[in-house]
Amino acid sequence: MFFFLSSIMALGTENEHSSAVQKARMLNMLVLLTILIAIVYSASYMYILNAPTVALFNIILTCGYFLSFILNAQHHHKAAKTWYFSLIMLHLFICSNVFFTKESGFHFYYLLVPIGVLLLFELKEKKLKTILSLVAASLFLYCENTLNENPLSVFSDAANHLLYQSAFLIDMFAIILALTLFSKQIEKHELELIEQASTDMLTGLNNRRFFFQQGEKLLVKSNKGKKVYSLLLIDLDYFKSINDKYGHAAGDECLILVSEALQKIGPDNKICARIGGEEFAIVLPRCGHKSAQIIAEYIRSTIEDAAFTTAQGDFIKCTASIGVSYNLAKKESLKELLEQADIALYKAKHYGRNQVVSFHHLAN
Repeated sequence: MFFFLSSIMALGTENEHSSAVQKARMLNMLVLLTILIAIVYSASYMYILNAPTVALFNIILTCGYFLSFILNAQHHHKAAKTWYFSLIMLHLFICSNVFFTKESGFHFYYLLVPIGVLLLFELKEKKLKTILSLVAASLFLYCENTLNENPLSVFSDAANHLLYQSAFLIDMFAIILALTLFSKQIEKHELELIEQASTDMLTGLNNRRFFFQQGEKLLVKSNKGKKVYSLLLIDLDYFKSINDKYGHAAGDECLILVSEALQKIGPDNKICARIGGEEFAIVLPRCGHKSAQIIAEYIRSTIEDAAFTTAQGDFIKCTASIGVSYNLAKKESLKELLEQADIALYKAKHYGRNQVVSFHHLAN
């Protein structure tokens, strides 16, 4: 049963981007729920309300929803959504103006159409969303203000009240579900925007903006608690010559290789960022000067040992110079620590590159 439901939910999601996958799954879920609700109504018409003709017609209409599954599975997502909402509006119109009267309350389901349209259609499909919403509103007003004097089935006031209550409860459930899905969509989009705003697109590391925001917060917290805080400033040696000799694609590959190495080295609570072309910075909270130097030396040797072969068959290696600083006075700003690490990095370059230099050793 679980496999069957999973298969239905996955219809039309293959090789699609994340937003399309989410909307395809939502449509599959709504179609499945609609079919199940329609089957329950058909059973009640047959066995409780003694209206077999209505039950039969309702089952025939319900079969039409399976076309949405077929269209979705064939990646005709727009057609699948349009068919679903068009059929559900036709279904509701027949229920309100052919099967029963407005006293059954079925026309209140029209109020769910604009909510569903908003959730399922893409932002660029504004015209179709507007049309479907206006049609739903028009049909609701028509049903609300039109008296069906010759319904296919005439029910007692108690039966109509039962149908009205069921429509109201399902409406409330659907609204709660829609709001939950909508809030999850907003939350997901917010997280994606935050990630995009804080991530370097090439390497996957944190970017300069994130480094300065979070690095400063951690430093203030460390200084306040009199905790150690170390900073590594890393610059690849002769990186320009790699770009000039082998091309920018090889340079990018080199940056990605180094970034992957940096992510694996050091404590999990570090902040690792690309802050310039071939320049990286690592914040090491609660990491003392001696430990920071050990980590820096391990990073240097790892980069020195790393190598890759380009698509053209060129074998490329690179090295890095690293400057180290830490919050000795427990009142430094991030800018001050970066300046100290930059001085140490400059000395590492001056001394011959491919080495680690600590600012505080220079000061002593």
